[in-house]
Amino acid sequence: MPVVFDGSELLGGNSMIEVLDRAEQRLHMAHEILTQLQLFERWQVFGTPVLVGAVAYDLAMAPDIDIEIYCEVPRIEDGFVVLRDCALHPHVRKARFGNYLNEADEGLYWRLIYRTDDGTDWKIDMWSLRRDHPGPCAAQLVEPLRQALTPETRRAILELKALVQDGSALCHPSIDIYRAVIDGGVRTIAQLEAWLELHPRNFLTFWKPGLTDSRAQ
Repeated sequence: MPVVFDGSELLGGNSMIEVLDRAEQRLHMAHEILTQLQLFERWQVFGTPVLVGAVAYDLAMAPDIDIEIYCEVPRIEDGFVVLRDCALHPHVRKARFGNYLNEADEGLYWRLIYRTDDGTDWKIDMWSLRRDHPGPCAAQLVEPLRQALTPETRRAILELKALVQDGSALCHPSIDIYRAVIDGGVRTIAQLEAWLELHPRNFLTFWKPGLTDSRAQ
């Protein structure tokens, strides 16, 4: 039975207002970085870029940005054009590439590290994927999760993510926090640990809100 969230849980020294403010600041900075690097404009030359992950869900807490780029054929040379141009930006500190076309992810992986004026390193993860990628893909989760979120579940997710980021709780992938809060009614770290122990998931999951079989499409 879902546990009612009344806002009384401890936040590791942070109030809920502080957590919501942090999330808003993260969201604003993420979009500023996207604008500075012109990532969507650069990737549109080679495919269709889609914002995914926490920034797309309005659940940003860590300094992370995720993008999937859907192409007819993912090409290494195309991604290096984007990385080369971005690497010239004075705030970009690192760039990384990985070829996983013949592995479970079936894509090309790109990463940039963007350092803001306050010294925060933002991790920008990008995947070049075929348009007919069999999934699961993060883009498939954006609209279902946004539609399922309520003000209460959003607060609960941000609270748990803040505790994880601050080191007040064990680290868990965001997808597990989303599953636990939305499907399991979880509201506290203790409930999260107990629920995840009973509800493990596959490494690659097709989970969407209300879809209990993680292998279903």
